[in-house]
Amino acid sequence: MKYFKENDKTPFILISFGIGLYFILNHISFVLNGISYAASAAFPFILGSCLAFIINVPMRFFENRVLHKVRKGRRVLSLIAAIVCIIGVILLVCGLIIPELAATLFKLSMNIPDFLRAIQEFLEGIASDNPAAQRYIMNLDVDWNKIGGEVMGYFQTWATNLLNSTFSVISNIVSVIVSFGLGFVFALNALLKKETLAYQVKKLLLAFLPLKVVKYVVRVGRLSNQAFSNFLSGQCTEAFILGTLIFACMKILDLPYAVLIAVFIGVTSLIPIVGGFIGCGIGIILILMVDWKQAVIFVVMFLVVQQFEGNVIYPHVVGNSVGLPGIWVLVAVTIGGNVAGVVGMLFSIPFCSVVYQLLTEVVNFQIKRKGLEKMTRKV
Repeated sequence: MKYFKENDKTPFILISFGIGLYFILNHISFVLNGISYAASAAFPFILGSCLAFIINVPMRFFENRVLHKVRKGRRVLSLIAAIVCIIGVILLVCGLIIPELAATLFKLSMNIPDFLRAIQEFLEGIASDNPAAQRYIMNLDVDWNKIGGEVMGYFQTWATNLLNSTFSVISNIVSVIVSFGLGFVFALNALLKKETLAYQVKKLLLAFLPLKVVKYVVRVGRLSNQAFSNFLSGQCTEAFILGTLIFACMKILDLPYAVLIAVFIGVTSLIPIVGGFIGCGIGIILILMVDWKQAVIFVVMFLVVQQFEGNVIYPHVVGNSVGLPGIWVLVAVTIGGNVAGVVGMLFSIPFCSVVYQLLTEVVNFQIKRKGLEKMTRKV
């Protein structure tokens, strides 16, 4: 009995796949080292691709909405406008955070002595109310000279290690700057010639893959580009809305550090779902140094705003922008965070959006092929 047709390449493909898989499993460390080396060598281009994708979102807006009537130089002008806008946003955030942060640190430094004095008085009160504890503290035999010597030895060791690592830190900084510069130049060239690059990639796929596979790959690429672009714009919109709501509520409740905390929460909320809570933690620490009652009010206010934003704004702004229902947004963020941390959270939503759309099409096709459409209608 013949399992394969004549001139069928399937057995050769299966045998080649098995040999390749066996080699990889038996030389897994060598393969991982090769992948790590290739990733480090290609890091500037990977970084440049990420920069190109981020810059492309505002550049496409300027090109299609603002400068659509310009005939010559529209691409270059749109690219310049996008870069200026991104730099402007970064400078605006730094301009809001740095002066406020400097003033906050100065106030905290002025409040630290009072805070330590309050702790000392609290401990003294506990000792005076508990004679047994006071006697225990008085009977402690502490060799302060020995402790001081150990502390000085620790700082000397730390200073030596810091000096030895200075050169490696400087070399790493220089390497990062060079990689960023190369990546930025690559991003500029890719954005200016993105249609040409897309054409060349498509031509390469057509040369080595069947037409049906090429069409499917191109379609998945378009879905991915749309999902990631919509997610990026939606996440920035959501962060701006949350920061504005926090600032308005803090001003209404007359809470301190309104600008600083609102900007912190707005920036950290770029991390899906959990980012706002990170900014909230920073806000609690800052307000707690001023007044613990105001810190409690801030926590209650943040939870109310977060619930409203998380249940009403976020699923509609981000979930609808990527075509992913709200419950699956939460699932995607949870799985992505457990797998790859913050980076996983950022990429999990658009990735799951593409998988969700493709899986929906496959499921609908299979149900239609089996003639089960009536059984899947909503009651």
